[in-house]
Amino acid sequence: MTLFVLLPAYNEEESIPPLFKRFQALQEISKMDIQLILVDDGSSDRTAETAIEQSQSLGVSLKLVQHAKNGGLGQAIKTGFTTFLEISQEGDFLAAMDCDDTQPPELLIKMYDTTIAGGYDIAIASRYRKGSKVIGLSKFREFMSYGASWLFRIAARVPGVRDYTCGYRLYNRTLLSKLDAYYGDNLFTESGFACMIDLLLKAKVFKPRIIEIPMVLRYDQKPTASKMKVLKTIVRTLKVLFKNISSPRPTPNFDQTFDGRETVRIPLKIANRK
Repeated sequence: MTLFVLLPAYNEEESIPPLFKRFQALQEISKMDIQLILVDDGSSDRTAETAIEQSQSLGVSLKLVQHAKNGGLGQAIKTGFTTFLEISQEGDFLAAMDCDDTQPPELLIKMYDTTIAGGYDIAIASRYRKGSKVIGLSKFREFMSYGASWLFRIAARVPGVRDYTCGYRLYNRTLLSKLDAYYGDNLFTESGFACMIDLLLKAKVFKPRIIEIPMVLRYDQKPTASKMKVLKTIVRTLKVLFKNISSPRPTPNFDQTFDGRETVRIPLKIANRK
């Protein structure tokens, strides 16, 4: 089993050295086979070069994918998911997290162990569970995230979820394969931060089992300014919510294969790729 970690990165040259050192320590402590997938989303600094240098000096396994120009978080996540499905095997897992060293890689051990023990499809590093803490984030951003949490819990509830906007998640490969087959290129239609909410809502068609793990978010460790455009993110988030409420998605049909594994009969109008 390999644990792949997707790191969407845009001008994160300063964040990579301390983050990669934490992954080196995590691999030594956990004895897990960890491979980083860093998607350089058109950075104008030395993000790609720094990632290569650090991976070589620290002995951290790295798959680097570069975009010619900045396409936004949604496109970086899409590239990372596609890359993961191409190079991974059944039984592997994909974690997605920020590349700014604000989220603790060490939490992956608990996320993975809990997912395996409980047979979960997704584990979310949550800011809204007992033991969670947020350090260094502006009160306005905290209020916005908390408001989004309650809004989606009321209007578009996903069982087991309180933190809808946090992108630090661990995914079972089986679920991602189903989502890829079901939605095709329509799985990622949001270019900005709202893509993480959209992905979670789209996953509802498969009724995934989701667990949340308390996280301490250290925004005070972020060396660069936030790239989130707050007003635009609010508008896109509300549009995702409205789209989910007004256009409920059909439930997939299931067949049984000869070896007993569950497979999906894909509705053609959804599965067709552009």
